[in-house]
Amino acid sequence: MNETSEDSQFLDQREIIIQKLAAFDDLDRSGKTLLSPVTILEYGSFLIKNELLSPKTEVLYQFCRLLIISLDGTKETNITSAFLSKDTISQTSQLVTHILSLIPDSIYNVDTSRVSEIKKWQLLIHFMLVFGSATTWSYVKNAVQIQIILNSMCQKMSSVLYTEANYNKMAISLFVACNDYRPVISVEALNALFSIIMKPFREEVNQELLPIFIKKILICPAITLHLSQPNLKAFSNGNLFVETLMKLRVEPELFENVEPQRKINLMGNMIHLGYINLSTKLTQETLLDWTWFLGTTMAQCIEFSVRPGTKSSHNHWHPIFGNYKLPIDQKTEGALKNVIKQLRYLWSSRVVTGIFQIAFESSESSKPKNDLNSSNEISTTFSKLFKRIGGGGGSNLETSAIHEEPPTLPAVVCSVYVSTLSCMPHLKGDIISGMCHSDLLLQQLWAYLKRWGSPYAASSSEPVPLTAALKILTRPNSTHAAPLHLFAEAASSVISILDEEEMYDKGIPFPTSELLGIAKFCNWFCFKAIWQGIINKENVDRGVFAAIHGLLLILYARDCRKAFTSDPKFWLSPDIKSTALISEYEKRTQRGLLVMEKLSHCILLRERMLLFRKFISEEKCNIEGPASLITVARNRIVEDGYRQLSMLSDKAMKNVIRVKFVNQQGLEEAGIDQDGVFKEFLEMTIKHVFNPSLNLFMSTSSGVLYPSLTSFVHEDHIDLFQFIGRMLGKAVFEGIVVDVQLAPVLLAAVLGGRRLCAFDELYQLDPELYKNLTFVKRYEGDISDLSLTFSINEDLLGKVVTTDLIPGGRTITVTNENKIDYIHRMAYHRVFGQTRNQCKAFVNGIQSILRTQWLSLFAPHEIQYLISGQTCDIDIADLKKHVQYYGGFHGSHRLIKWLWDIVENEFSAEERRLFLKFVTSCSRPPLLGFSYLEPPFSIRCVEVSDDHDTGDTLGSVVRGFLALRRSQSVTRLPTASTCFNLLKLPNYNKKSVLLSKLRYAIHAESGFELS
Repeated sequence: MNETSEDSQFLDQREIIIQKLAAFDDLDRSGKTLLSPVTILEYGSFLIKNELLSPKTEVLYQFCRLLIISLDGTKETNITSAFLSKDTISQTSQLVTHILSLIPDSIYNVDTSRVSEIKKWQLLIHFMLVFGSATTWSYVKNAVQIQIILNSMCQKMSSVLYTEANYNKMAISLFVACNDYRPVISVEALNALFSIIMKPFREEVNQELLPIFIKKILICPAITLHLSQPNLKAFSNGNLFVETLMKLRVEPELFENVEPQRKINLMGNMIHLGYINLSTKLTQETLLDWTWFLGTTMAQCIEFSVRPGTKSSHNHWHPIFGNYKLPIDQKTEGALKNVIKQLRYLWSSRVVTGIFQIAFESSESSKPKNDLNSSNEISTTFSKLFKRIGGGGGSNLETSAIHEEPPTLPAVVCSVYVSTLSCMPHLKGDIISGMCHSDLLLQQLWAYLKRWGSPYAASSSEPVPLTAALKILTRPNSTHAAPLHLFAEAASSVISILDEEEMYDKGIPFPTSELLGIAKFCNWFCFKAIWQGIINKENVDRGVFAAIHGLLLILYARDCRKAFTSDPKFWLSPDIKSTALISEYEKRTQRGLLVMEKLSHCILLRERMLLFRKFISEEKCNIEGPASLITVARNRIVEDGYRQLSMLSDKAMKNVIRVKFVNQQGLEEAGIDQDGVFKEFLEMTIKHVFNPSLNLFMSTSSGVLYPSLTSFVHEDHIDLFQFIGRMLGKAVFEGIVVDVQLAPVLLAAVLGGRRLCAFDELYQLDPELYKNLTFVKRYEGDISDLSLTFSINEDLLGKVVTTDLIPGGRTITVTNENKIDYIHRMAYHRVFGQTRNQCKAFVNGIQSILRTQWLSLFAPHEIQYLISGQTCDIDIADLKKHVQYYGGFHGSHRLIKWLWDIVENEFSAEERRLFLKFVTSCSRPPLLGFSYLEPPFSIRCVEVSDDHDTGDTLGSVVRGFLALRRSQSVTRLPTASTCFNLLKLPNYNKKSVLLSKLRYAIHAESGFELS
């Protein structure tokens, strides 16, 4: 009976307590009857004794709400009074301590998909916060001395949270809270939880909990981005940041054992903390520790990256590392955008300026002896990293046994950024843009390189860093190579978007004299690296060499556009003649092939042109099979040619092609069985397809042609571009020059898209966009005020289409830090992106006739010479030497003497070009001279109209030879058959008549069939 009575009493008591606590389902005081402190303690004692107050129970949450609300109650209902009474203080503190001990288990592994669970999570954080300090308790608000006593008691009660097990659980809870783009709990609750976790580190660093802090707190994705200023100051006011770096150096296993996908979180937080502590804590010693940590972490993260060109169905896409062997951590995938925000602090202007200032100051002063071991250790770290990411660009001469001086602090800092560029290829534009926000870094790096290289200079004529740079190229994984690599990457980015005023007039970022030194160094470095065998086929596209070679091509392209060099031999190979280089190439030696592929400008253009024609001659000798015959209606030149020639194989296109014209009456014309008819067809086809009215190509204000953005109005426009490429390739193959000026974007596309700065081309292709981007580049205020994003709106035939320049670009704002990247991407999209398919088809057409290895002999502007000849004035002596005479004309004929005297002395340079165009349809002479003009330049004496001209007869030849004239010769105009490069001259009786008639004819642009 007694047991039954006790059970009944227990049940009654439990029901009463549960009923009373049920009212506390939220923290709103209204409508709730508060309990006295004595009753609260009775309830608490009963619940604890009977194990009803346990983790993740509704009773626990209700009791926590009751205690929190009571802190704002009256004297009769405020739990604070129980802390102030000697009769209840012990029981009260035990109750709160017990509840605090339950909270880590309750917030550990919360179901974040349920809103009710998240509210309970936030409640428990609230409880830990208010009972962690008495400062906010209303009952003792104005009693400072009592607060001090109570705070000491709160600290003792809260100590239960900081056992290793409980601290670990709170840390995991924090991880869950911030593993999405936005915190799962409120920002206030997250900051409260973080402040509770940070409590052991406020006075001094708790060495026992520091490992858990590193392994659990600092791997929380982008935790520092969500923190309030007071919490962030907790890192900068004390020594926690410095102590953390020291702990990581002493015990690297703390992060080596972290899951690879989460190491990037640790790196992001440490970068952000470096940003915060830059002005106060980042000394030379701390900077060494920081860079060591970043290098080591990158090495471990990149271990699972897939090298470019490696294909596997098991790879995963990572927004930071690109192709990755491991899948993205699903728990933190949403927070990766925040992690990328943290990574960007590494190349923010504040960090770049700050750490390089520390680094360069250290390089100018004597290095402390205790830093040597650190530098060597860091150098080893980055050497391993560079080797792992394949950043090397030197020969196999490198061995770990080679002794080298300890790296300077600038070299170490540069190594961080070089490894970042390699590890995060998809952020490369963003990284370089941030680093080049100011021109100061480029100038500092070049000055450092000159100081670094000056002791090794072999002679006064040699560019200063050359010998040192070549020496370090044999050890491509050395930290000493990093400043050179970073300078080349940064300079390429900046110089490629300079306009002429900045580069030539203002000397930004370097005056012309300095620019000449950089260009000379790049040219000599690349040539000697290949010629001396340091660089080979396997490493030519990697590391330091690839970066400097990229800068070299940009400088060379700039000089070709508008010269900053005055020496015509500036770009030629140092010490080695062009003929020797050609000989090496023809022997197929590795260095000969590489020089021609990468540094063709080091060889005289004439030598390369002769080699090109030699290749074609050999190709023609190997072509067998009958000639192809096509029939073309004059009113359907393009359509008939496209239909029939598209069916021919590449081999047949290179062979002889005969053309039979059909006139408008449907009758076949009596063509002459020579290549001239095909030349006429070729010229007419090219003239028609490049006419902007056809809307396949557009013309700039300077007359150069580029693919039309709306060429898709032609259903088969891609196939047409390939056909046009084949026709132009055929013209070059046959040595026929045509008067077509292509935009550099097309010429560069023929060479695989290299050797071209997109921003440069905007000046011609889209002057308005060029002007706008120049404004953005020079804007001195906050560029984000312009509300630009990484996207572009395009009007295509009345339909506005938004295109992202990068994934999600329409949501990414252009800032001062990333505006250079924005300019590059916008220019690239306009120059290359919008017409990518047309260019690709055009290039496929050309390369089906002309082999890529032949074309690689030239720079983009030199490809234009192949198409339309050279831009210089006509060499009359060369033309006279290679002209052929018919109809009785000869070199000593009176009329011929008059002709050459008129062309050479009476005509202006422009009229000489018109004269050449009148006869050959192209105003430019062949690059190698008139001996390579096909068909040869010819002059025939005519005594009858062209309608009755049947060619040379015995009578016409005799009359021409004897200078016998007909009366009608005085009134007739000169005519030309451009398909045969043939000038037809009546036998005028006066030089003045010849001058007036010829001048009239060339200015009237008359030619074929003019009478």
